[in-house]
Amino acid sequence: MEYARRAFGAVTDTASTFASTAGESSYILPVIAGLVVVALVAIIVFVAVQLNAHRPAMTLKGPLDLFAPTPNPVLVDRNTVRSTMNGSYTLSFFVRIDAVPDMRNGATPLFTWPGVWALNYNAATEQAQFVFSQTAAPNPDTLPVTGLPLQRWTQVAMTMAGRTVDVFINGALQTSMLLDNVPPSAAASITVVPGTTIGQVAYVQLWPRRLTVAEVADNYTETSDSQGRPYLGPDFVKVLSNISVPNLFCPAGGCETTSPTATQSQTWEFPYA
Repeated sequence: MEYARRAFGAVTDTASTFASTAGESSYILPVIAGLVVVALVAIIVFVAVQLNAHRPAMTLKGPLDLFAPTPNPVLVDRNTVRSTMNGSYTLSFFVRIDAVPDMRNGATPLFTWPGVWALNYNAATEQAQFVFSQTAAPNPDTLPVTGLPLQRWTQVAMTMAGRTVDVFINGALQTSMLLDNVPPSAAASITVVPGTTIGQVAYVQLWPRRLTVAEVADNYTETSDSQGRPYLGPDFVKVLSNISVPNLFCPAGGCETTSPTATQSQTWEFPYA
């Protein structure tokens, strides 16, 4: 009897302890759940910010014709310039120059950002020139860029931070320059200068910061194919659907609405039929 009384007392104590613990857990669990939710939200926000910092703004995929850009010659619109290209930035694009009207012209205009810089091309030497405007000097700074051959796709990436300008060709650092003054900040669009160059521009990207050398190299690898051309993705495959294969049985065309006529060599007669 004494043993049963002791056992019953132990069970009662255990039940009361469990009830007390369960009561405390009812207050602790919501707190833990709240902390977990806050931590998850913070992680999601951090990842989103990091992805946004590394993801470029695709302003143009193209390809866009340089001689007669349609529907408009804008590469980077005014609102994107105002929000992204303040202080430090990175601008990259693929360009293919097939011909210029006058090979003797040492500065055929390609792109322009009025009041800030202009990009010209010298077809004879196959090099480009960035001409930067100055805020406190009458003479602009000119930065020559080699490695832009005719009739070949080339990626040009320019990083800007303060007065330092770096230009990359196909993911490799080509040249650098320290400007005399900081270029002015203009809220104008970056556009193609039409009617001056026969060629195309594609894959215009923009970052609100200065990319590292490794990041520029990785971007070139990710955006180009094995032949150095801009990889335009599935949209480029649509061009193949517009290519019609000639009908070998109707070389002259227009056979869809006519009944074919068999020649003598294409006619068989079976006497047992």
